[in-house]
Amino acid sequence: MSVRQVKVHGRKVWQARVAFQGLRSSRVCASRDAAKLAQAELFQELKRRAGQAEQVGLVPATLRQLFDAYAEDLAARGKGEETIARAVQTCAVLEALLPELLAKPVSRITEADIFAFRHARAERPCFSPRPKDPDRAPARPPAPAKPATINRDLRTLRAMLKRVRPDFRFPGGAFFAEDETRVRWLRPEEELLVLETMVEPFRTIAKLAALTLMRLSEIRLLRREMVHLEQGVILLPRAKGGAPSVMLSGQAQKLLRGQLEGQEGEWVFPNADGRPFTRNLVSKKFRRAARGAGLKDFHFHDLRHDGATRALNAGVTAPILMQLGGWKTEKMMRRYAAVTDASLRKAAEAVAGNETWQPRANSAPTKTRG
Repeated sequence: MSVRQVKVHGRKVWQARVAFQGLRSSRVCASRDAAKLAQAELFQELKRRAGQAEQVGLVPATLRQLFDAYAEDLAARGKGEETIARAVQTCAVLEALLPELLAKPVSRITEADIFAFRHARAERPCFSPRPKDPDRAPARPPAPAKPATINRDLRTLRAMLKRVRPDFRFPGGAFFAEDETRVRWLRPEEELLVLETMVEPFRTIAKLAALTLMRLSEIRLLRREMVHLEQGVILLPRAKGGAPSVMLSGQAQKLLRGQLEGQEGEWVFPNADGRPFTRNLVSKKFRRAARGAGLKDFHFHDLRHDGATRALNAGVTAPILMQLGGWKTEKMMRRYAAVTDASLRKAAEAVAGNETWQPRANSAPTKTRG
């Protein structure tokens, strides 16, 4: 249980947060005292709901029921549509590969079941392609899932089981070692080829991702009311990393100002129907531009890596970069930012006896998000 001060649309309020037996609830109040009272009320309400669930047998019995309850809980907690869709997709994968596992009681799930899913996911594709023309030969069967995709499904399973079986030790050895050597930053000429060949508004969306370290879902679902150009900040109602604000550079403000002046409505990047673009469409546009520039394995999310790498090379310290990007730990941040810091290069030259190395003094971090 906790009571903390947060910002909602630029106004400071108090939020009471309570968790009990896998159930969660929160309430926003105008004062700290009101939040403390709300905290007690929420806790009693969760205890009542947990007791009712046990009495009428609403606690998920099978893994399939757990998937359904988990998706409903994500929606109730206000999680994004992509997070919910990921859980639904994992359930669909299990349905295609191991339907008997979905019918198994949650209380009987073992480490062997986790590894069975891992093995089936790695060895067999789960969806058969449907040719558009029945007279043509079917397309080549899809390849098995990549390690990163399998790890994503395993993390979904781990999160679900943790809620109802906190004593279950999810096997860490089930996760694949992901490739950390893939290049996730752009050279200046590559950035020019990729971004400048995209049509609007996809070019602005991609540039904003590289400049602000925002995720695709945060940009797609950006509302006009969240953008405060006079303060140079975007206030997000929710953020994956827990940081609700995004600092805007002058270049980012210029991009957003031009986008807002060119259209009306609640969304910053609306499609022809006035709704946000789909994730698949934006990713498809970016992938086409990247491949046209000769980059075969560079994704939209890698723009976040690119921006973090450029910040490190410019001398931004790790604590400040963590706040800018909303990363909780330095280890997580380092996954996104390549270690190509200029200070390391100078150190290498000093080892070779070419120059005297002077370490960069770390400045105290200033609060840039939240």
